[in-house]
Amino acid sequence: MQTEGNSSRAEVARKYHRLGVEALEAQRYEDAVQALRRAVELDPSLGDVWNDLGVVMEALGNPREAVQCYRRALSVQPAQADARSNLGLLMLQLNLAGILQRQAFRSSVVY
Repeated sequence: MQTEGNSSRAEVARKYHRLGVEALEAQRYEDAVQALRRAVELDPSLGDVWNDLGVVMEALGNPREAVQCYRRALSVQPAQADARSNLGLLMLQLNLAGILQRQAFRSSVVY
């Protein structure tokens, strides 16, 4: 049996990635965060892991952290299509939320 000590960091990172994806699919988000963070600690060049961590952050209601993860995915893997798509959709949602908040504020102001 291989352990973290005698296996390459990239192989171990991929194992943590698989564990993180399994936890994400089972909606065990805290477990997913732990596994995915361990994966990127071992190999920060894995854009797909950064993307998956962003997905978990969104599921946990942390859109700002999700944006950071998607941007990190694109910085290490510019062709990461999922991260590009996820970042774009999230930015649109955040922009729309900001617009709606401003409209609600304006409608509550008495002139």
